[in-house]
Amino acid sequence: MFKSLKYLLPYIARYKKKYIAGVFFVLMTNLFRISNPKVIQNAIDYLKDTFNLTDLAFYASLLVLIAICEGTFSFMMRRSMIVASREIENDMRNDFFRKLTEMSPGYYQSISTGDIMSRATNDLSAVRMLVGPGIAYSTNTVFAFLFVIPMMILISPRLTMYTLIPFPVIAILVNRFGKAIYKRFERIQSQFSILSTIAQENLSGNTMVKWYVRESHEIEQFNQASQEYLKRNVDHAKVQAAFHPSMVLTVGVAVALVILIGGQQVIAGTISLGEFTAFILYANILIWPFIALGWVIGLLQQGTASMERMQTIYDAIPEILDPPDAQTPKKIRGDIQFQALNFSYENEIPVLEDINLHIQPRQTVGIIGPTGSGKSTLIKLIPHFYPVGEKMLTVDGIDVNQLSLKSLRKHIGYVPQETFLFSATIKENIAYGKPDATDEEIQWAAKMADIHDQIIDFPFQYDTILGEKGINLSGGQKQRVSIARAILCKPAIFLLDDAFSALDTQTESRILGNLQEFLPDRTVILVSHRVSTLQNADQIIVLEEGRITQKGTHKVLVKQDGLYAWIHQKQLLEEELAGVE
Repeated sequence: MFKSLKYLLPYIARYKKKYIAGVFFVLMTNLFRISNPKVIQNAIDYLKDTFNLTDLAFYASLLVLIAICEGTFSFMMRRSMIVASREIENDMRNDFFRKLTEMSPGYYQSISTGDIMSRATNDLSAVRMLVGPGIAYSTNTVFAFLFVIPMMILISPRLTMYTLIPFPVIAILVNRFGKAIYKRFERIQSQFSILSTIAQENLSGNTMVKWYVRESHEIEQFNQASQEYLKRNVDHAKVQAAFHPSMVLTVGVAVALVILIGGQQVIAGTISLGEFTAFILYANILIWPFIALGWVIGLLQQGTASMERMQTIYDAIPEILDPPDAQTPKKIRGDIQFQALNFSYENEIPVLEDINLHIQPRQTVGIIGPTGSGKSTLIKLIPHFYPVGEKMLTVDGIDVNQLSLKSLRKHIGYVPQETFLFSATIKENIAYGKPDATDEEIQWAAKMADIHDQIIDFPFQYDTILGEKGINLSGGQKQRVSIARAILCKPAIFLLDDAFSALDTQTESRILGNLQEFLPDRTVILVSHRVSTLQNADQIIVLEEGRITQKGTHKVLVKQDGLYAWIHQKQLLEEELAGVE
């Protein structure tokens, strides 16, 4: 269970100076804390004989000075250890996000966004409590026992023995309750992930929920998950509620014994009233460490459970990694070759089979086929988003497995089927792949994508802030901003995955017309369900059930008895019918 805590050691070592300073401050805090009862002991015993106010004032001033010193060092301890825990939390959050950016797209098909967010918030917070208050108060507990118990033994070994009676009971309580807390907290975090996923999906799919009038269903689903989360929290709270009072009760019994037996010793004259008072104060000093021990054990169990959940992501290995001797060509011509390529996702159901295709540099290739035939998968393999067998895919004659991912992808412009825009300005979205682009370059790309005129009609033009995923733009506008983003980078390889699906044929024709001077200088792959989009391509391939069934130019394919000709005839008929209407 505690193996995952080893992962924290490098982070703690990074801030070891603050932790060492924190331990020193804890040491000094306890030194002044144990001085307090000794001063009170002397003051009370002094009252037995003749006394004067000057001496009492000295004792009072000494107590105030001790309290100030103790408070100062306690503050310094918090300032060092708690601040270090916040810095560790910050480092872990950055490493967590960095790890997520390293993972291949396929990884996010096996884990929900809500689950990731839960680990990045709740779990990280639990780990921070462990390396902050957990370490601080556990150190304080150790020093309290090391300093206080010897002082108590000096006063009365017999009373000290009664004070230490709770130790075996506390050990049993810690063992039993610790395991229960760990299991229950792990179940809480798991349910919180489910709850976060439901909330995230409903916020993202709010329009769809309203469209199908499923508000009541979603509210009920969320309520059920929330009730389960409440149930698990209550279950955890019951254990915690029993744990702390059990600790207090055990300590209380020991204190009661100390008062009873210690009182008898005072009456018998074995110890003085001042010594008995000091002993009670020392016992009181130990009460908080006893209680804190239970709290720290809870933090340890919760932090360990959370660290194990986070570690599943920290330890995840990306499907695709740069080889040690990765090639980083400064320039790519755009020669792409698929050789007997076969591909399947995790379920091992073939998605692409025996793909043989050679795309010459500066050639425009069109891909068409039924839904689910593997069109999008085929072009996603070119930027190496998914694992590819050796020598099944080469770019400029180099196996993609030997190419640096950054070097390969920076030469590829990709417009996905499902456009994604960031919650930023239109300018920032277009310039995402080229942050140093000038306003003139951004406007040029927007004009090429036929979106410039609509942008300048917005109140803030290119500085218009987009909502989440570009919600304040239409589907066609989002696609054109996405196209402009890819164009601005002037890539050697240009991939358009059904990038005109939300556009009418006239807008599509204008964009393709604008690109006539842009496309010939680079390798272009067009995926579309419209024959009109592909008819001017140098080569067109037809995909059916993951296989290339036809290959050729538009003129060649329309004369063949195959799927392409059938789609062509069907779309011509649809255009004629639309003209009649």
